[in-house]
Amino acid sequence: MTPYLTVLMPAYNEESCLARSVELVRAKLAEMAIAFEVLVVNDASRDRTAAIADGLAASHPDVRACHHPVNQGIGGGFLTGVGEARGQWMILIPADLAMDLNELSRYLDAAASADVVVGVRGGRGDYTRYRLLVSLANMRAIQLLFGLPLRQFNYISMYRLDLLRRVEIHYWRSAFFYAEVLVKLRDLGARLVEVDIPYIARSGGQATGANGRYIAHTAMDMLHFWVTWLPGRIARAAKKAR
Repeated sequence: MTPYLTVLMPAYNEESCLARSVELVRAKLAEMAIAFEVLVVNDASRDRTAAIADGLAASHPDVRACHHPVNQGIGGGFLTGVGEARGQWMILIPADLAMDLNELSRYLDAAASADVVVGVRGGRGDYTRYRLLVSLANMRAIQLLFGLPLRQFNYISMYRLDLLRRVEIHYWRSAFFYAEVLVKLRDLGARLVEVDIPYIARSGGQATGANGRYIAHTAMDMLHFWVTWLPGRIARAAKKAR
């Protein structure tokens, strides 16, 4: 049977929380009577993450494991998920979860009138002032450059998979890929619906997206995409005005 939902769980050095997180996701979706699969993408972890992922897949028919031979980051995990997922919908949930799984019902309820359900997290108490400033500047820049009236772009979103596969993702090596996907789906006419989700700070594993080089790469990708995207946007607007 084709699952309704693929839960994509990228994992890099997540031996401390992976097994528990997968079991919690499985239990919650079974409770909700949702046909699902959990797709763990081990991103060349250096700890026991790979073995744990394989053990989960061997024990549960609704769990699959993929392995990257070299580290590709969260964007590489997302690309693998898009290619490997079998569900009608796909949602990326980090291995540390970062959300109360009871909130999954908000995504599933919103799916009836959406092509993408965009999670908007509440609370950033674990952010440093620097990280908070970078995050707010990033969101404002995307709103202004691309005219995308969303409040957030890089938290947990759920995508209609057949539509997502129509998008070619170029900027997966930085965090900008989240916004790139949303801009391109919006331009395809996708219905983007926001849901407010309480944020839970990670309790284990390694956060990998807050270093200066990654932030600079994300900013450069944003500007490069804007330069290549803008002429098409202007042409579409001019055609519509005729």
